[in-house]
Amino acid sequence: MIHLFASFVALPALTLVIAADVTMRYFVNRPILGAVEASQFLLLLVFTLGLNFTTLTEKHIRMDLLFDLMPRRMQLGIEILSMFCGIILFGALALQSFDDYRFSIMISDATEELNIPVWPFQFIMLIVFSLLCVQLIVTTLLKLIPTPENSKPANQQRQKYLEETGVE
Repeated sequence: MIHLFASFVALPALTLVIAADVTMRYFVNRPILGAVEASQFLLLLVFTLGLNFTTLTEKHIRMDLLFDLMPRRMQLGIEILSMFCGIILFGALALQSFDDYRFSIMISDATEELNIPVWPFQFIMLIVFSLLCVQLIVTTLLKLIPTPENSKPANQQRQKYLEETGVE
């Protein structure tokens, strides 16, 4: 449900901050103080809070036209390889977020213009990236277990999941 915050709160807020800043900059020649910092943090929230849901519903970018033409074993191999790469990437990001989080608390790191503490955003990244690693590990293990469901092409599995959950 946290992806809904990113979709219905952070993204519209980001749009409003950028639009207001551009309007003030070009029509009144006075940009909004801290608009760039606010935009950076809102963009971070939009990106990170949507990652797990996007991965769960398999709405990430993939070459479906080419992927669906491949044999099932090749599809499975590519999915496992991409999940393995994701585990390494997001595991490294989680570890770095943990180090940055601890360091930010230690030095009381804050933004220059608005004096917003940085550590809560690094903590959010730590949680999201850690959960994404767990999610990728579980998904990988489930794909490796032979079941009748796993023998179906990926697009049929995705369609069945979307029908069951009502997610569009």
